[in-house]
Amino acid sequence: MRGLPASVTSATLHLPAAIAAGVCEVVVGVYASTPRSDRKLKRGPGFGGRIPPGPNPMVEWEMPYGLQMPMGSYALAASRHMYEFGTTSEQLAEIKVAASLHAQHNPNAFLPKAVTVDEVLESPMISDPLHRLDCCVITDGGGAVVVVSPEVARDLDRRCVKILGHGEAIKHTNNGRVDLTYTGAVWSGPRAFDEAGLTPADVDYASIYDSFTITVLETIEDLGFCEKGEGGRFVLDGALVSPHGKLPFNTDGGGLCNNHPANRGGMTKVIEAVRQLRGESHPAVQVPDCRIALAHGTGGALSTRMGSATLLLGQEDA
Repeated sequence: MRGLPASVTSATLHLPAAIAAGVCEVVVGVYASTPRSDRKLKRGPGFGGRIPPGPNPMVEWEMPYGLQMPMGSYALAASRHMYEFGTTSEQLAEIKVAASLHAQHNPNAFLPKAVTVDEVLESPMISDPLHRLDCCVITDGGGAVVVVSPEVARDLDRRCVKILGHGEAIKHTNNGRVDLTYTGAVWSGPRAFDEAGLTPADVDYASIYDSFTITVLETIEDLGFCEKGEGGRFVLDGALVSPHGKLPFNTDGGGLCNNHPANRGGMTKVIEAVRQLRGESHPAVQVPDCRIALAHGTGGALSTRMGSATLLLGQEDA
C-alpha cells in the first residue's frame, strides 16, 4: 500500500474485493514510511521537505506562492470555520487534549504527556489560528492488516472483526468555488453507513485522521455525528475522551500525539479500531462492549482538493 491516509484506508476497503472475486482467501496490506529519519538524514522528500515532481498542482501552482502546510491550507480552513460558525481555538484545543489523555497510556506514543487547553493555546503559533500543539507529530511508522475469507475466519482461534460498510469520495476545487468548511466525508460517510445499515448513533468508537485539530472537527461534522457548524460545541466537556465520552476517538493518541508516518496515518486508524473491537486497547481507554467502530482517512488538503475514505467495522457477530 502506498499513499495518503485516505488511500491507505481506501486500500483496506478493496482488499475484500480480491477475496470476493475468488482470487485468494487471505490478503495482507502493509504500509511503512520513515519521514522523521529521512528528515534527520536529509534523504528523500520526507514530510515537510521537497514534494517530488509529478502531476500534482500543488507543486507548480500553489506551493511556490505560499500555499504550504499548514500555512495557507489547514489554517485557512480553520479560519473560515471560525468565521462561519464561531468556532474557537479553545474548542480546537479540546481535540488535542483528548488525544493526549489517551497517549499517556501508550508506551510507544511520541508525545505521551497529557496537556491542557491552556497549554495548547500557549504553544507557539505556527499559522494563525493553528498552534504547534494543533499540529500532528512527524514520526517513522508502519503497520499491516490481514483480511481473510469467512471460511478462513471460522477456523481462527482469535476474535475476528467484520467489514460492515465502506465509502470513498473526492472533493475537488469546483472551478475555484471552494468551500473550506467541509471535507469529502460528507459523501464517503453516508455511503459507508448506508452499506452497513447503520447510523452515526450506532458507532461506539471512531478512529479519525488527525493531521490537525481542524481536520478532526470538520470530519466529525461531515460524518454526521453533529450538524455542520456544531463541531466546536460537540467536542467540549470530554466528548472525545475514552471510555465514557460521547464519541471516544483515537485511543492510541492518534497523529496528534502517537505517530504520524508522513501523510499516511490511515493504517494506524484501522489498527486501533480493530483493537477496540477486540477489547485489546489499553484498559484505561478501552470502550466498554465496543461493537461498532469507524475508521476514517483524509488525503490531500482541506482547503483545496482532497479525498476521504470511511470504513465501518464490527464484532464478528455484529
